[in-house]
Amino acid sequence: MPLGNSGIGPGLDGSDPARQLQEYVRRGASFSGNEAHVIYNNKEGSFKNVSSITGLDSNDDGRSVCFTDWDLDGDLDIWISNRNGPQIRFFQNSNPAGGQGINIHLSGKTCNKDAIGARVVLNTRNKSPQSRTVTAGSGFLAQSSKGLHFGLAKEDIIEDIEIHWPGNKTQIISNIVPGNYHIEEGSDPIEFKVSSNEVTREPNAVSGTFTDRTFLSQRLPLAAFFQRPAEAENKPLLICIDVEDCQVCINQKKEWENSPPPGVYLQFIRDSDLEQNDPEKLRIIQLTYDHFFDVSERAIPTPISFLIDQENKLCAIYRGHIDRDVLSEDCKNINIQASQLRSHSVPFSGLWASKQIPSARPLNFVEDLLDAGLIDSAAKYIDKHISSLREDELFPMLLKRLEALRSDPDVP
Repeated sequence: MPLGNSGIGPGLDGSDPARQLQEYVRRGASFSGNEAHVIYNNKEGSFKNVSSITGLDSNDDGRSVCFTDWDLDGDLDIWISNRNGPQIRFFQNSNPAGGQGINIHLSGKTCNKDAIGARVVLNTRNKSPQSRTVTAGSGFLAQSSKGLHFGLAKEDIIEDIEIHWPGNKTQIISNIVPGNYHIEEGSDPIEFKVSSNEVTREPNAVSGTFTDRTFLSQRLPLAAFFQRPAEAENKPLLICIDVEDCQVCINQKKEWENSPPPGVYLQFIRDSDLEQNDPEKLRIIQLTYDHFFDVSERAIPTPISFLIDQENKLCAIYRGHIDRDVLSEDCKNINIQASQLRSHSVPFSGLWASKQIPSARPLNFVEDLLDAGLIDSAAKYIDKHISSLREDELFPMLLKRLEALRSDPDVP
């Protein structure tokens, strides 16, 4: 938790609620007391609790929900994002009772491109009309599909569809059957087919060749903790933390023993060796990971690797197998100007909302060390990086907290 984020200070007297809240969130704790999700079915004029029979009664801290016909089979599926537990859950609607449906995606020509504000009325034989409106948003931290879904019984026959476009234009479409359509303003509907109705039930499942690379736009100095071998004096250093009986680790090591990546010094460290011989360094590695991914008390993924530049600043973090070409490109860009770092750290191009270029704040990392009770390591870091820490306006407050903790480790 950065010092002063709450406007209260470093919390010497335990009065910093923002710090406590941040730590609570990072631990993955529940705000709702692990209460299960609840869903009610509106049937015969009253709401019935159908949570358990739908399978939606998980006890995650749900934050947003999206409805969309993900598999385009005529019924709505559900995505739920959570603050803890699985960050995203997908619930596929596989109701055996079946039915049918029609999905309509609109695009405007004379009105706005997304047809925001358009109202669609579906008329069927012997039933009341159904009406849907295209909206620009539908929830907290999430948005359901802008496509409009109409559920139909098996016996329902569509008479016509009325589209009331923004600007008071009305379009009537007849002779249409259930399916999935794109309709451009003033044009006939175009049906799009489903190539497969199979949906992966675990969207975040990790395979044996999983790879994830985070090229950092904010470089954290780590000279206090990582000793650079003499052979790596003028080279980037890649520290690989592996585990025993890990096939990804074995394959990666064998690959690089046969053909070492050029221009980088490799250092392999077994996590069990650290646990036995230098447990505090293992905790620092864990804290470094937590610091950048804003998590706490979650086991560090292995294999994990850290790319450190010639000035002993952390430049990239790799989880899983490291692609040789990606590593080579990162080493090539390791010393680019700070103004270019942001563009290289994102997976796709775009326009930045702010021209201000953020920089690493070592003081926050020291705070993490103190929060973890690593007082000596925090003092060591301060001694090594005092010149950059002095530039932070809250550095005097950090020193006061360090002194207080040295006198009484139970001080918040």
